[in-house]
Amino acid sequence: MGTGLDAEYAHSEHGDAERGPNGATMTTAEAAEIADTLESTKYSPWTFPMLRLYLVLLVGYFCACTNGYDGSVMGGLNALASYQEYFHMQSASSSTGFIFAIYNIGSIAALPFVGPTNDFLGRRAAIFTGATIVIAGTIVVARAPTHEAFLAGRFVLGFGVAFMNVSAPIYVGEMAHPVWRGTLMGIYNSFWSVGSITASWVVYGAQYLGAQGWRVPLYAQLAAPSIVFIFTWFLPESPRWLVAQGRPQAARKVLVKYHGEGDEHHPLVKLEMAEMETQISTTASDKRWWDYSELWCTRAARHRLLCVITMAIFAQWSGNSVTSYYLPVALENAGITSEQKKLELNGIYPVITFITALFGARLMDIVGRRKLLLSTLAACIVAFAIITPTSKYAGLQTGNASLGSATIAFIYLFGISYSIGWTPLSPMYIVEVLETNTRAKGKSVAQFGTAAASAIIQYSSGPAFQHIGYYFYLVFIGWDILEWIVIYFFWPETKGRTLEELKEVFEAPNPVKKSLEPKTMGTVLHAMDAEK
Repeated sequence: MGTGLDAEYAHSEHGDAERGPNGATMTTAEAAEIADTLESTKYSPWTFPMLRLYLVLLVGYFCACTNGYDGSVMGGLNALASYQEYFHMQSASSSTGFIFAIYNIGSIAALPFVGPTNDFLGRRAAIFTGATIVIAGTIVVARAPTHEAFLAGRFVLGFGVAFMNVSAPIYVGEMAHPVWRGTLMGIYNSFWSVGSITASWVVYGAQYLGAQGWRVPLYAQLAAPSIVFIFTWFLPESPRWLVAQGRPQAARKVLVKYHGEGDEHHPLVKLEMAEMETQISTTASDKRWWDYSELWCTRAARHRLLCVITMAIFAQWSGNSVTSYYLPVALENAGITSEQKKLELNGIYPVITFITALFGARLMDIVGRRKLLLSTLAACIVAFAIITPTSKYAGLQTGNASLGSATIAFIYLFGISYSIGWTPLSPMYIVEVLETNTRAKGKSVAQFGTAAASAIIQYSSGPAFQHIGYYFYLVFIGWDILEWIVIYFFWPETKGRTLEELKEVFEAPNPVKKSLEPKTMGTVLHAMDAEK
């Protein structure tokens, strides 16, 4: 942001106050003074209030851990002989695909309830509801005596996870310090790998526990949601939700404690409160559980919705299902048939992706969202282009260890590329592009897209691997090229602006072009409606 007022605003520095939807007023001079003071303020990520904020966000991160555990535990069980024998399963079949997909069907069933729970009861209540349901579903799955009971438990698990997958990213995004929002939000989905790592190695140990050993990893799935269940009500409520409920003083207290270093006159607190009170309405559609019209009622809203829906689908169809749920099958196509070897590689994979996802989370605030997504997606395309022929010849020349090793190396390269860009960004870009009054419902719509896309790819991947094997990778090459084109032309950059300041981007005639322009004093004034 440039120093001082831009010339076009200088003449009105004593202009009339503007009134936001909550009756908040801010003159141009006041807004400019806050912006100038903010620019000269120094921040440290290691102060006591920041460390306290990290602990608050950590509870939200464990929601991603819950989802990541499921993604890896089912992939690992799919390679475990005791599990396959108990339920008479095959690692790549339509029945296996349905067990994976029923989880997402449960998520879809929950979505009509998720948005209203967030809007009426708050982010914490929605997170707590999800954790409670996930615990119940986990117990059903772990104790399932029949295939039907196992499916029922998976449905309940998916129902609960929908609450966590929608509510936790919203909470993290709305609570994150704006100076490091990209990094703090990116770490959220990086914890998917924490759950994945845990699940992979618990499954690895389960192979030595006999015929019922496959149940142990399922009981272990209780850990993350139990942490969320215990600590959620110790968290502060989202300040943006509090403003939307007409409770600005409560919101200010949260911001002072976690963003303002305990100083109620801190310029960042003043800026955030001014922007929130200007833009967040207390009478918007979030007060009407049935009303989703604000998601598409204006050109800017429709552009936001386009970003939301395409991200929800792209994040599931970029090829990541191959390296999570179906990694053991991909390894079989590369010539790896040993159960122990497949489980070892399945356990090493999430450790690598977790480290790279953390690296990607930090890059969000350095290189920006667009560059990160476009470059890592290009790397994914290259990886699939090499995996396809090496998998083919590894299967034909079973004695050629180098071909199998090359295939594994590029499967891992795909995972690393996806983890750097898509893992930290996929849920958080959706949160960023939505406005506060539509964020819960918009994230619910995104979760519907995610669950539907995931259910389709998970159900179809089993038969696809069974019938066409490594040629299935060609589908992802073509699709990823299409994704790259859509991102380049339609997804704006969100780096460097508060959530409220993104309004200026989406209201511009060309949001992508506007987002690539440097942030100016006018950006802040626009967010406060103090331009005139």
